[in-house]
Amino acid sequence: MATGWNRDPVCRGITQGWKIRQKAFVKNYDPSVLSSVTYLLYEIKWNYCRRRWQRWIRCAGGEHAEKYFLKDVCKKLRYDHFVHCSITCYMSWSPCGDCCKKIIGFLEKMPNLSLAIYVARLYWHKEENNRQGLWSLMNIGVSIQVMDLSDYDDCWRTFVDDEDKYEDDYWPRHFTPWIMLYSLELQSILQDIPSCLTISSGRNQSPVFSLHVNKKQKRALASANPY
Repeated sequence: MATGWNRDPVCRGITQGWKIRQKAFVKNYDPSVLSSVTYLLYEIKWNYCRRRWQRWIRCAGGEHAEKYFLKDVCKKLRYDHFVHCSITCYMSWSPCGDCCKKIIGFLEKMPNLSLAIYVARLYWHKEENNRQGLWSLMNIGVSIQVMDLSDYDDCWRTFVDDEDKYEDDYWPRHFTPWIMLYSLELQSILQDIPSCLTISSGRNQSPVFSLHVNKKQKRALASANPY
């Protein structure tokens, strides 16, 4: 996965130009395609005030976006272990196993911080290290969910530049089948049962998604009922 920090000033503040472009959001958060770039949109809310901090990071050069996200958050919170705040992340790919470990290490130092992660896709979801990482995040209290249609709309309103004044919301209903597939697979990860989703893709071809659920998996997934 291509990784790194986009150091362009457009993503380094909360001024008028900080928001992500519409084209970049539509392209990279589409769950039906396998983008090679990871975007991470995040918002910090402090419990004691209405002020919010919103930014975005794009991977682009050798280091995972989560590394720069944690560095940025540490700088903003100034390692105040007693700060009460919540962070919400919207990621185009779920964090890998190694990044999950770094996030867990950070949260262990910040006991009064809560984290919610919404993902458009699951990164190499059949690799045990990545599955274990997501399970471990959930096990320490991190909320992990696949983005649904309302999340896309929220991101559009909060993080995306309103270049087109006629586009007030983003409600891509054709995403629903892929949201459902990824949601089922995420539940298999969080319930620690074998993978049920297969994704195959040849060169210059659209990916093909297929779901294979045996009786044991069906019983385990029935309680999830994502839709």
